[in-house]
Amino acid sequence: MRVDLEFIRQALPDIAKYIPVTLLLVVVSFFLSFPAGALFAWINYKKIRGLSPLVRAYMSLIRGTPVILQIYVIYNVTPYLLASLLEHMGSSFNVYRLNTIWYAFFALSLSSTVTIAEALRAGMETVGRGQFEGGLSVGMSGPQTMWHIVFPQALTAAMPVMGNVVVELTKATSLAFTMAVTEITGRAKILGGSVLRYFEAYICVFVLYIVIIALLEQLFKRFEKRISVYRTGRHSRAKA
Repeated sequence: MRVDLEFIRQALPDIAKYIPVTLLLVVVSFFLSFPAGALFAWINYKKIRGLSPLVRAYMSLIRGTPVILQIYVIYNVTPYLLASLLEHMGSSFNVYRLNTIWYAFFALSLSSTVTIAEALRAGMETVGRGQFEGGLSVGMSGPQTMWHIVFPQALTAAMPVMGNVVVELTKATSLAFTMAVTEITGRAKILGGSVLRYFEAYICVFVLYIVIIALLEQLFKRFEKRISVYRTGRHSRAKA
């Protein structure tokens, strides 16, 4: 099989134009899943009666199903449910005209929420109970103690996992094409199909993903180093 280098040279810049779409999918999906994951982590950490079993059931459901199946369910079922709800409320808004990237954001954030929740809960478990009690003893409320003392240390402990979440999200964006969202993989499929050069098109995707993920890993390493001051015991020593 002869590799068409000229096609790669021409296609690579074209496919690279869709990097912003890929990054938008990653950033929005992550920032949708992070607050939900933090809330679920707190619920499981505190073992809130009535809520914790529901959260664990949701997490088991998401962990037990493939991402592609979640995408198909969200993409095909959600518009129907939204249309029925809006019709019941008397709204004339047409959900079928909604940009499909919103479904992609939601679908991609599902599995990330579960991973973030488990990472933050495990991080919270590493923080000694004495620090929580110490925060209460100096007049902080429970939420203030959680936000200013427990959560920063939990986030620092969870940072390696957060980096993995972003990497997995970046790779999962290649499935967004099944929801009619054109990102770098989707654009490669279109170009490759137009001249039957799929192999060369996927070489371009391979190169772009390697570069994007390498840059993201370096970004998270820098961020992890910056917040490492909040590791247990180090923050107080730094202040001293």
